[in-house]
Amino acid sequence: MNTGKVAARTALATLLLFILVLICSAGAPALPSEFYGTVTINGAPAPVGTILSAKINDAERGQYVLTEAGKYGGPGTFDQRLKIVAEESDLSGGNPKVTFWIDGQKGWQETTFQPGVSLNLDLSVGGDKPAVTDVPAGEKPVAGEEQIVAESAVGDGAESSGSETVQAPQEMPPDIPSDTPVIVPPVEEPGNPDLPPPEPVPAPVPPSGDLVADFSADVMSGTLPLSVQFTDLSTGNPTMWVWDFGDGTSDVVANPRHQYMLPGTYTVSLSVSNEKTTSVEIKEAYITVTDEPGKLQADFIASTRTGKAPLTVQFTDRSVGLPVLYGWEFGDGTGDTVQNPKHTYTENGNYTVNLTIEDAAGQNSTKSKEGMILVADTITPKPTLTPIAIPAVPETFIGTVEIYGRPIQAGGIVEARVPGYNISGTFNPIKTAKGIFGKSGTFSPKLQVQGVPAESEIEFWVEDDETRMVRAHILTDDGTYLWTLPYKPGQVQQVKLEVLETSPDEIPPIPVTPSPTTCAGVPSIPMSIQGDVHITNGTEFIDSDGECHYCGPNINIDGMVEARIEGYDVTGPQNPFTMVSAGYFGSGNSSWTDKLTIQGKCLPEDVNVTFWVKDEDWPSYTQAWILDSTNSTVNYSQINTSINATRDIPYVGGSSQTVHLWAGDLPTYELTPTPTPTPSVWEPQYFYGKAEFNGFPLRVGDRVMATREGVDLSNPTNPVTVSKFGEYGDPVGKEMLTVDVPYVSMEQRDPISFWIKPEGFDNWYKAECKNPLSSADWSDNYPFTPGSITNVDLKSSDRAEFMYFNDIVEMISNVILPDDYIGW
Repeated sequence: MNTGKVAARTALATLLLFILVLICSAGAPALPSEFYGTVTINGAPAPVGTILSAKINDAERGQYVLTEAGKYGGPGTFDQRLKIVAEESDLSGGNPKVTFWIDGQKGWQETTFQPGVSLNLDLSVGGDKPAVTDVPAGEKPVAGEEQIVAESAVGDGAESSGSETVQAPQEMPPDIPSDTPVIVPPVEEPGNPDLPPPEPVPAPVPPSGDLVADFSADVMSGTLPLSVQFTDLSTGNPTMWVWDFGDGTSDVVANPRHQYMLPGTYTVSLSVSNEKTTSVEIKEAYITVTDEPGKLQADFIASTRTGKAPLTVQFTDRSVGLPVLYGWEFGDGTGDTVQNPKHTYTENGNYTVNLTIEDAAGQNSTKSKEGMILVADTITPKPTLTPIAIPAVPETFIGTVEIYGRPIQAGGIVEARVPGYNISGTFNPIKTAKGIFGKSGTFSPKLQVQGVPAESEIEFWVEDDETRMVRAHILTDDGTYLWTLPYKPGQVQQVKLEVLETSPDEIPPIPVTPSPTTCAGVPSIPMSIQGDVHITNGTEFIDSDGECHYCGPNINIDGMVEARIEGYDVTGPQNPFTMVSAGYFGSGNSSWTDKLTIQGKCLPEDVNVTFWVKDEDWPSYTQAWILDSTNSTVNYSQINTSINATRDIPYVGGSSQTVHLWAGDLPTYELTPTPTPTPSVWEPQYFYGKAEFNGFPLRVGDRVMATREGVDLSNPTNPVTVSKFGEYGDPVGKEMLTVDVPYVSMEQRDPISFWIKPEGFDNWYKAECKNPLSSADWSDNYPFTPGSITNVDLKSSDRAEFMYFNDIVEMISNVILPDDYIGW
C-alpha cells in the first residue's frame, strides 16, 4: 500500500473519530432496551389482548399487546418484543428504574434500564410475591443481539456506547466487486494511530447448491391501495416460505400477492427453509405507498354482472386518491351518492354504469363501464319428466387444478356450472391457492353447488392471470378423463381438474346407478331437527307437587342421536349426529347446518320418524321417548305422567323441528326429595370469523365485543383483541370471543349484539353479523347457543350506531368495574 493512500485513510479515520466525539457530546439518544418472556395474572397465563406497559419515572416508555396467551415477544431475530425507549431526561441521573404494568396493574418485577440489550424477563401480577422482584440489568443479552447492535452501528457510519467504538464502513479495494458482501472485523483497542484500519474481507460466497433467499416485486411504489405481486427468486430448492410484508401481515406461499392499504414505507423480508437449513432476505424500505391526493382516478367493481330481474348488485369503490364526493349512474335512470351503493335492477336490459368522484381540492375523475350489467331471463330447459323437487343440500368440492401442465396461480378462480341454471353464490366461484382450491374441515371454504336437481351434470371452469376462463376435465383415479360430474347433494368430493392442450381421445360416459322403478330416485327435501336429550340414571323422581327432579338434559359430549325411518336409508353426514355440547344438539340459524338432518330417496310425507340415542362408551343405541313434540320448549321440572310422550313423529320435508328426547323409563313414582345442586352457568358459546370496518379488514390491535342488554358478558376474552389481520378469534389456539353467563341471566337463542372498536377510535360501533355457512342475510344480532363454536363474520362502519363505553355500562345493568379501570 503506498504512503499517500495510508495518509488519506489515517486522515479519514481521524475525522470520523472527531465526528463521533461531537455526536456523543451532543447527547445522542440511547439505544432502546427490549424484553420478552411469560406473563401471568394470579398465576394463570395472561389472555390474548392483555396490555403490557413499561414506565420510567411514572411515564410510559413502551407498550406491548399480547397476541399469544401467557407470552410476550420472543428471542428470534424477527420476533416482536416490548421495546423501551428512554428519553434524555430519563438518563440525567444515570440508568433509571423500569417498572412493568399489566392491564393497568403494577407488576411484581422491575429492573434497571440498560441501553441496547434484549433480556428474557418473566412478568406477573397478583398471586404470591416472587422471591426475586428486582431483576439485575446486567444479564447476558440474547444470542445474536450483540452482533445485531454492531451491524446497526456499522450501517450508521460510526457510533459509540461506553468504551466501544464501531468502525465506519470501509471502501472496497478495486479488485473486489462493489456488490460483494463485506465482513468487518471487530475493532481493536486504539493503538498506534498511524496504522491504517484493517482491510475489508469479502464474505464467503455460498456454493450454488446452498439455500439463499431472494425475491422481487412487480411494483415497488404506487398509490393506495397498492397491489404487489412478490416472486420468490431463492436458490437451493426451498420447501417452506414465510413472508413479512412490513405492515403487520404475512403469508406462507411461494409467490404471494399482497395489497397495502395504508401509506408508508415498508421493509419486506422472506425466510425460506428446506430440510437442511434456513435463509432470510430483508429488503429495507422496499415498498413505498403514497396517497398522493393530486392523483385522482375513479374505478369500481360489481358483486355480480349478470342475472334475471330483480337483480341486486353491490357496487364497491376502488378509486385511487382521496375522493370526498361520489356520483353513481346505474344506467336505468337512477343513481346514488354513497361510496359503496347497492342497487336493484327491475327490468331486463344491458346497462352502462358511471362513477364520478371529486376530492377536497375540486379535482374530479369519471369511470364508465359500458354494458357492465346484463339483466335477462334465464332460459331453463323444459323438463321431459314430471318436475322434481330441487334438493336444498349442497354438494361441495375441494381439489387440485392444473392448467396446461402447471399449477393454477394463487388468486385464480374455479367455477362450477350447470347449463340452464344460475348456481353462482358465496362459494361459487371460489378463489384458489397455488395449485389447489378449497380446504377440508367443517368451517373451511369449499366450492359449493346447489339449486339444481340431483344427477345434474356439473361442469368446471378455471382461470388465472395467465389463462382466460376455460373448461377443465376431471381426472379420475383410473387415469381416464370425465367432462362432467353428477350432482350428489350432501356429499364432499375431492377432484383433480386439468386443462389439457389436446382433448383426450375418448371420454367414458358417467356411470348411472339404476333408480327404483317406483320413483325417480331424487333425494327428499331434508327435515332438520334440533333439541335436547335426557338419559335416565335412576336419580329422577316426581314429588307430591308433580315436579320432576334431576330431569334436565344430560347426554354427554360425543354422545350420538340418530333418526330412523323403517324401510328407508336416511343416514348421511348429519345423521347420526354427534353431540358437541352437553345435553343439547343443533344450533345456528340456517336450515340444516349443525342440525340432525333427515333425508333419503323417495320418502313419503308423514312416514314415522323414530329417534335412537347412544351415550359415549355405550355399545349400542336405545330408542328414545319424544316428549310433547308439539311444544318447542319443555319445562323439565314439570315432567309428569300428564306430559305427552310418543315414540315417533311424522316426516315433513323442508321443515325444522325441535324435539325433547328421553332415553329410558319415564319417572312415575315419588321419593323423598333431596337437595339438588342448581347449575351455575351455561356452557360457553365461542365466536370467531372475519371482520371488517369501513370496508377494510380489521387490523391487529382492533377490538371486538359481544353484548346482551341487561347482562354482563365481560370476561378475559370478551372483548377480544384482533391478533390476525382481518380476523377475530383463533379456533385453533382456542382463543375466541367468549359468551359465558349464568343460567339466570340468559335463555337459549337470546339475541347477542356485536361491537367493533378500531384502534385509535373513541367509540364502539355496532356490527352486522352473518354465519358464512348460512344462506341468511346479514343481521343485527345472533342467537345465543350454549356450548357451540360459531363462525360469524362481522362488518361495521363509522356510519353505524355507536356508543361510548359509559353508555354500554349503563345498558349492562350489572357490570362491575374494578377501581383502577381505565377502559376496554
